[in-house]
Amino acid sequence: MTDVNEQSFAAGATTDSAAARLHTLPPRQIPAPIWRFRPALKPVGVVKALKTQIIPRIVLALRSLPTSKSAESTEQASGSDVEQFAALTLGNDDGAAFAYVETLMAQGVTVEAIFLDLLAPAARHLGTQWEADATDFANVTLGVSRLQRIMRLLGEHFADDGGQGSGGESVLLTIIPGEQHSFGLSMVAEFFRRAGWNLCTGPFSSHQELTSLVHNHWFDIVGFSVSSDRRLDELKKDIHDIRRNSRNRNVGVMLGGPMMIAHPELVAAMGADMMSSDAAAAPHSARSLMQQMKRQD
Repeated sequence: MTDVNEQSFAAGATTDSAAARLHTLPPRQIPAPIWRFRPALKPVGVVKALKTQIIPRIVLALRSLPTSKSAESTEQASGSDVEQFAALTLGNDDGAAFAYVETLMAQGVTVEAIFLDLLAPAARHLGTQWEADATDFANVTLGVSRLQRIMRLLGEHFADDGGQGSGGESVLLTIIPGEQHSFGLSMVAEFFRRAGWNLCTGPFSSHQELTSLVHNHWFDIVGFSVSSDRRLDELKKDIHDIRRNSRNRNVGVMLGGPMMIAHPELVAAMGADMMSSDAAAAPHSARSLMQQMKRQD
């Protein structure tokens, strides 16, 4: 969903004069790509990589998605509804899951409740199904992609429900460059958009692209969703360089995601300012952090 609050940036640009100079340079022989010198990965190797590396990280991210404050009682009371909805995301009818959501909205269920008490539990259920060998990677991918599409379709309704105008705050939400995109991060972004924040979201292709972005554009808050411990050294470097290069010298850094929820002590170790485990409260927490950082002037 494209939103007037959401910004899209490119790190760097090529001028016409630079392009002209390129035409005057002698042609350079391009070396053969490295992959030509590596043996092809056998099909069994691809399957092993999916099962032992890629899918477990996706399941870990799904397991700790944002929840509402009453999530435990809500999910216990409507577990069968969540399972029924999750099954619709895996079915042959591409529009069945969204039709289910439209029925709930017609009955007066709020978009926030649908986000926190239906979409997030359904995504966690899909991860649990894969762990129990009740479904496969292709089905999980299909189901989560349909959940993401529903979330985008509901985004405008969600922003309207908030009724909060923009206060001019800006936030950059992303994952560590190189990590898989997070369904949970997308949901947190919807709460920031609803609260009126000017929003820019990742993922970014490289550390350089991320640091260049915060150098060239003002952000009050930078938030990372962290799903595993595989790139913590890179995260620490990202945060260090963001603080050093940021256009906003008092930028606040928030962390969230499964890894931070399991190990909150990592927030200080990574050089961040705070952790948020509640998607609905994240924008309010970010505003509090922003005011705290301003007082450091």
